[in-house]
Amino acid sequence: MNKLFTRLISKSLNKLSKTDKLASTYKAAVITEIGKPLEIQEKKVPKLKPNQVRVQVVYCSVNSVDCHKFRNDSDQLPFIPGYELSGEILEKGTEVKDEVIRIGERVVGLNLLHFGGFAEQCVLDINDVWRIPGDLERKDAAVIAYGHSTALYTFSKLSTIKEKEKVIISAGPAGMGLAAVDIAANVYKAQVIGLVDTEERGELVRQRGAFETVSFSEKLPKTCMAVTENKGANVVYEAVGEQMELIGKCVAVGGKLFHAAPFFYKTIPAPKPHTFASIVSLKELKKQNNNLYRSIVNDTLEMANDGLISAHISAKFNLTQVNEAIKFIDDKKCTGKVLIYIDN
Repeated sequence: MNKLFTRLISKSLNKLSKTDKLASTYKAAVITEIGKPLEIQEKKVPKLKPNQVRVQVVYCSVNSVDCHKFRNDSDQLPFIPGYELSGEILEKGTEVKDEVIRIGERVVGLNLLHFGGFAEQCVLDINDVWRIPGDLERKDAAVIAYGHSTALYTFSKLSTIKEKEKVIISAGPAGMGLAAVDIAANVYKAQVIGLVDTEERGELVRQRGAFETVSFSEKLPKTCMAVTENKGANVVYEAVGEQMELIGKCVAVGGKLFHAAPFFYKTIPAPKPHTFASIVSLKELKKQNNNLYRSIVNDTLEMANDGLISAHISAKFNLTQVNEAIKFIDDKKCTGKVLIYIDN
């Protein structure tokens, strides 16, 4: 019975892939001019290189880097944003073996170099694709892969967090800080002090596991010192790209400050004496140690599948509503991640 079921599934997937390969175009949301609304266009389906796969996109996160490119980056126009996505394998390059991935499998992708996720389909290098484990939903996988993996890498490989240790994390509207709160509080059982800009966000950060929250103000260093017995925190995770000088004053002597939004940094403030500062980037980790990069993302997905961490989705928009999704973020209505749903 199992062999018959397997053959039927295999035939169904092969039939599906052959049908989809016949399509010569696909829809995508394209930046054609800086500052102008994205346009929904028909794009020609590109041929695959031997080590690439074509993914039928179901969900794609709208991240702060996408919004930045929408306003500022004119070097690559026309450009399809979106790098954190989930969906199913449509087609494989000649070097991608079945033991690595199969047509029809559910996957999550991080296309940190080439983007292209705001579309019905996206081409990725096989090293940027992971199977979605167990019963983890595709919408959750599409918002956990990047932010949570960045935090897991920071807290597991670049620092040591003890249970009940106070950790300071800045949490803004983009979801990076919220992901770090989830990892620090619920995996490492740290006492997270969340830095927030509104009480609404503060309430959410506490719900996600923060021990307490502190509002951004000129008094931030003094307040953070007060809640850390005038020592500061050994680990400070800055995920917003703002108020960096103030946040840097909250680090304990001998402590570490991690900048987790490197795309926006033209410069970063010098660390205060006898503290250390580091930029954290999954994109750079991929270049430096691809095996570790893949392992970190895979571990993050497994943690989500086991219920140790979870996604927080503020809103979903379909592909034709992509400009509404960006405005939703600009208006600071989001508290976590925003998703584009591709209705195939």
